[in-house]
Amino acid sequence: MEGVLVVDDDPHVLDLLSLRLKEAGYRVFTASDAWQEMIRAQGLQIGLIISDILMPGVGSGVDALKQLRTLPSISQRLPVIFITGMKLDEARRLIPPDPQVRLISKPIDFEKLRAAIRELTGADRPL
Repeated sequence: MEGVLVVDDDPHVLDLLSLRLKEAGYRVFTASDAWQEMIRAQGLQIGLIISDILMPGVGSGVDALKQLRTLPSISQRLPVIFITGMKLDEARRLIPPDPQVRLISKPIDFEKLRAAIRELTGADRPL
C-alpha cells in the first residue's frame, strides 16, 4: 500500500496514530487541518486517508474528501477512515454514503482501525 495521510487538529491524536502506524510499517504523512489535507493529498503517493471530521480552520474532513474526489489526480476510490469524538449517529449524517469510507469513534480502538484498514486496502498489520 502507498502512504497513509493522517489528519487531526489534536497533536496528541496525530502523534499517537502516526506512531502506531509507523511502528506497523506504514509510510505516514500528517496534516493538522482540512486545508493541509487537500494540499498534502495532491502532492503525495497515498493509498489511505485517516481523518478527523471536525477541525478548526477552513472546512471539515468531509469537505476535504468531497473536494479531493473532484480532482483528476486523486482516485475516486481513495479509501478514507474518519475518526471522531462525535456521536456516531451524528457523524454518519455528515458523511455521504460511500463504500470506500469507514467511521471509527474516539478514543481509537486500534483493532477496529486495523479491521477498517484491512477492509479498505487489504493491508493487515498489527497496530
